[in-house]
Amino acid sequence: MTLLITISILIVLAVLLVTIWTTVKAYNVKHTIDPPQETRSDSKNQ
Repeated sequence: MTLLITISILIVLAVLLVTIWTTVKAYNVKHTIDPPQETRSDSKNQ
């Protein structure tokens, strides 16, 4: 029974560490917005 609890705790800690690691990596990504595309209104009206 003690072995099962120990393994369960290790799995929970591993999942927690991976979750924290991926969250930190996601915050380090620089998000950019594409510049607006210039539309030609005169060509659409024809």
